[in-house]
Amino acid sequence: MACSTRSTAASKRRYPVAISVDLLNLLNQRFASDDTPVFVARHGVVEADSNGLRLTSAFQPILRATDNSVLGWEGLLRAFDEHGAPLAPEAAFDRLGVGEAMARFDRICRSLHLANFVAQQPKDAYLFLNLHPRHLQSVSGEYGRTFECIVREAGLEPGRVVLEILEHATTDEVRLSHAVSNFKTRGFLIALDDFGGDDNGVSERRLFSLRPHIVKLDRRLLDGSRASPSYLLPKLVRVVNGLGAHVVAEGIETASQRALAEEAGIPFLQGYLFGRPAPGLDGAVDALAA
Repeated sequence: MACSTRSTAASKRRYPVAISVDLLNLLNQRFASDDTPVFVARHGVVEADSNGLRLTSAFQPILRATDNSVLGWEGLLRAFDEHGAPLAPEAAFDRLGVGEAMARFDRICRSLHLANFVAQQPKDAYLFLNLHPRHLQSVSGEYGRTFECIVREAGLEPGRVVLEILEHATTDEVRLSHAVSNFKTRGFLIALDDFGGDDNGVSERRLFSLRPHIVKLDRRLLDGSRASPSYLLPKLVRVVNGLGAHVVAEGIETASQRALAEEAGIPFLQGYLFGRPAPGLDGAVDALAA
């Protein structure tokens, strides 16, 4: 299916909601296996029905430490089973193994967040999306080809989309390198997520080999459980910066954790201290002002 483009109209909200019927139709053409739509507009947001689950989006802000302005939002999955009970995101993915069904479900989740993001028309903000580790095992050939079309159909450039990869969740070095290279070639930004949380030797080697645009540090580096975090963090930040990448400290819940991150020279921050995930970007911004 060829890529296409679309436009949306604005309304009067701070982040106006303008759900595009054209975009929903395009997404359903890609993902609907019969006449039943996967993507629907309900209560002013886009939802998806897939794999027996109702899927919705939540967004958490990522801030610039210098002035608390919003760099972007991370799209997070909220899933509900056939009885309406909430289901943890990983439990939703665990219903699928490895293969085309897994790749399809992962794309549906990312497309859902994309649709809700562009509907709110955030100016110049980045959208951070998780790429499930099993997606890398479920795709052969060119990574990112389908999703690049979807992003462009939504009216967004791939350069405003940051794909977060849990690099320590895969041991296939060749596949991981190939995937990252493909996504970069298509214009996406790449973030290594939960960096420094497990095998530091493997993570450091991959940092140099994959050359991500962004490194999101494991929250345990800021919770005081690691030896001498005040010493390790500045060193790690310097190494990442030396490779031309930016650092995000995630999981920040206290003022002391924020202070530790800022003292280490970390420019971007994320966590409950700044805002809990919310369906609308308005909710995220309101949380910052609370």
